[in-house]
Amino acid sequence: MPRQKSHHDRIYQTVGEPGPGSIVVGYVRYSSEMQDPTTIATQRRRIVEFAERKGWKVVHWYEEPEQSAKHEEIERRPVFAQLLNDAESKQFQVVLCYVNNRWARNTVSAYTSLSRLRSARVWWATSDGLWDIDKVQQDGFDVAFAVDTQMNAAYVRQLSKRTIDGKEDRAREGYHNGNVMFGYLPPEYQKAPDGAPSTWRPPRTPVRPDPITFPALVRIGELAAQGWTDRAIADELDSYLSRTARFGERLLTKDTVAGIRRSWFPREFAPGSSYGTIDTPSGELVEGKHQAAWSYDLWQKMIETKASQYRRPTKGAQRRPHEFSRIIVCAACRRPLRIILPNGIPYYQDSSVVRKLDCSIPEPLSIRESTVIYQFGDILRSIDLPESWRNAIARQCSSDAKHKDESTDQIKERRADLETEQKRLVTLFTKGYITENDLDTKMEDILSELFSLPVIIESNAEESTQAAIAAGETLVNIAGYWSEALAEERRDIVWSLLMTGGLVYDLERAIIIGLLPRANMLPALTLGLENSGRWEQRDNSLWLRSDFFPPKLERTKRNLPPPLTGLEPGQRPEVVRLLSEDKMSLRQVADILGTSRETIRRVALSEGIELQTSQKLTLAEREGALALLDAGLSLRQVARQYGVSPESIRRLAKRHN
Repeated sequence: MPRQKSHHDRIYQTVGEPGPGSIVVGYVRYSSEMQDPTTIATQRRRIVEFAERKGWKVVHWYEEPEQSAKHEEIERRPVFAQLLNDAESKQFQVVLCYVNNRWARNTVSAYTSLSRLRSARVWWATSDGLWDIDKVQQDGFDVAFAVDTQMNAAYVRQLSKRTIDGKEDRAREGYHNGNVMFGYLPPEYQKAPDGAPSTWRPPRTPVRPDPITFPALVRIGELAAQGWTDRAIADELDSYLSRTARFGERLLTKDTVAGIRRSWFPREFAPGSSYGTIDTPSGELVEGKHQAAWSYDLWQKMIETKASQYRRPTKGAQRRPHEFSRIIVCAACRRPLRIILPNGIPYYQDSSVVRKLDCSIPEPLSIRESTVIYQFGDILRSIDLPESWRNAIARQCSSDAKHKDESTDQIKERRADLETEQKRLVTLFTKGYITENDLDTKMEDILSELFSLPVIIESNAEESTQAAIAAGETLVNIAGYWSEALAEERRDIVWSLLMTGGLVYDLERAIIIGLLPRANMLPALTLGLENSGRWEQRDNSLWLRSDFFPPKLERTKRNLPPPLTGLEPGQRPEVVRLLSEDKMSLRQVADILGTSRETIRRVALSEGIELQTSQKLTLAEREGALALLDAGLSLRQVARQYGVSPESIRRLAKRHN
């Protein structure tokens, strides 16, 4: 039977309402964290009732969290974005929502999402029956839909304005806004008096210290003022839990400690006031009505200590692209490896232990970026495509398409048989041959089987073959160019070959063990790597054979050494004495106190200590060395006479000039 031609370039396209037995999903959404969860139940109930009237059954729910109400962009609504991606991959045929404003309150998001659904041939409708994906294109109704969507957007704008004004007034009165910070408990509001009207609201009340976590909050400030790093503070207070909007309740980590340390809320507003600080939405700092955790002198000391430890990144480091960022993942926990730059050298490190997340590797192992670049280039160089690789890829794509067509035909035949059986049962019930209970029982079995059948994804075998061959042509030229390419070009190569999270790295063995190529790259990569005998295909990915796994590395230092700690307040006089009286070098003082040379240098500058440019030459010796240079002696001759290196004499002469 000839296939109907598709007209993807038409401006006007209709989807058409699917018949009974179609795969349906529902989308429900909170308005805000203050919304009663029962409204979600109401949305579900109305969607289910609408689906039953159409002969559909909702098989899956997409529930957007309350935080999504703060954003209307598709990229910042993760569940909504996932729904659209699943629709484009043909995982369902119908999506239902409660009303139009539950779908989107942004004009761009509304039209963009419906356009993507229309391109994927997925039906969209609201449970109130006012809108569906074809109706919004009809003359007259398109104007009404635009007005309705614009009114929803205007409502959000006006609500945002009123909320900002209300939060500004609340903050100026000294009360907190939003979630209660670590170390505090929510306010205890008084109960409504007898006979109070329905509009009665309790007076505003400040937050109160938590008897369990408030001492930990005080301790965070004290340790930060002593120069402790955020990671060290988190390890010291590892028995306390914090609650964030993103992760919920979790152990303290360096990120949560950094967020707490930067907050104005626990800082004393003025010396001796004992009240905290409120940062208003307009950016003004006002005195709060809650108890401060950090005294004025303490948080001033915190700022001073952190400023002395801060090292501004260089412009080169800020511009440096990283080839495998968001691509390389840990083989144990499948979380992305993060970039770290100790001494300016990039490493990929597993941060699960630091972030207090589960991982079978007990330590935060890392691998140098240059090692991963070389290993991936070695994989590219090992690709061995036969002379007739184009024909081989064409045969493979044809075989896959044929196998897929056979299974597709079977699914279509079975779906048609079930729909025919549905019609037959309805006819028998209409003529009175079966009861309503019998009809419901048999229809339930048929609908269950219909929902269990996979969704058919139509694809063009010829287009897939051409894309795979074009990918192979690119792959042939990449291997030789990899070592000569710039970092930006290597990054583009990696993104064209692999999907996000598509390079699986075993940190315990320091080797790449898995690749998840893009769909068009899979046939060529499979053909080229399987010839080497080291790789095998599993589903849509490539994995290193276990016979080629090296043994786990036995390392005395399994990760980068921890950063050196800062100085305690009592050590600063010792630094001044060693530099001024004992005339020690910065490096010698740093080794004695167990800190970095840069930390000692900052202390010397803050104390006004004049650093000796050459600790091996006295003032008289430096004058003598300069006189010898003026007399015509060489750098090496002068250096030999005073027992220093020629480089020291060269720097001395350069400073004098």
